[in-house]
Amino acid sequence: MDRQLTFPLITTIFKSIYSVLFLLLIVISITSFNVFFPTPSEQLTVLSNRDQDYQSQCPILSQTPSTPTQKKLPSTFTLLNWNIFKQQKENWSNSLKKWTNNADIITLQEAKLSPELIQLSIQQELFYLQTYAFKYNHFIYGVNTLSKVAPLSFCASTYKEPWILVSKAGLASTYPIQGSIDPLLLINLHGVNFTFSEQPLREQIIPYLALIKQHKGPVIFSGDFNTWSNARLATVEKSLIKSGFSEALFNDDKRLTVFSLPLDHIYFRGLKVIKTESLTTDASDHNPQRVMFTIE
Repeated sequence: MDRQLTFPLITTIFKSIYSVLFLLLIVISITSFNVFFPTPSEQLTVLSNRDQDYQSQCPILSQTPSTPTQKKLPSTFTLLNWNIFKQQKENWSNSLKKWTNNADIITLQEAKLSPELIQLSIQQELFYLQTYAFKYNHFIYGVNTLSKVAPLSFCASTYKEPWILVSKAGLASTYPIQGSIDPLLLINLHGVNFTFSEQPLREQIIPYLALIKQHKGPVIFSGDFNTWSNARLATVEKSLIKSGFSEALFNDDKRLTVFSLPLDHIYFRGLKVIKTESLTTDASDHNPQRVMFTIE
């Protein structure tokens, strides 16, 4: 066959394929926008079960209304960390209810502030704070911190993903704790994910590092950090190790990994680890972690 005739034919075929693929990409994009088009919060908002909305940008803490009989966390307490996968699995409620019986504080990522979650907090006598990351189908999504004692203060942050529409959220809150003059500072973070470099994740952590620097009491930094690369993991670890943190480790580690790296972490300072558990579940794409701490 004449090569001069073959090349134009091949070129025409490839152009046709590219045109079809381009049209298909447009159709998929339009369909995706119709299926998932979240609405970001117009201003930073934290919601609570006290029927109040707050605006407090980290690292500036806002005080919560005081209560006459403020309970304290015990000096030995348990934290559960879990990315709850927007409550898309049927058995999320039963699983969470079971785990709340053995946890004093729960940090949730990808939490949907649904009537079911609110009802669960009422039934289990839990306080909650939720950062408003975005709204979809009339529900607010973000990070949620549940606790058996009322928070003293809090602040929050959101960070918009550079390539997709949704924002990732963070939440810091403080709790009175027995055996310490200063309260426990608890940070709950869902790390920014879809980026070419680790710089956005570093920027997202900065307000919390400033908050940690000024806090004298014990601290826990918990969440889904999306540390799926060595560079991202190093960014988190170097920042926290400089601030005197250690990481809770698990002998039988069932945490979700991407590229063999875990996404979920619990870092701590001014506390001692008594027991760690890496749990398994089919109620989310992430497995939860449970850690028992005591005051040093």
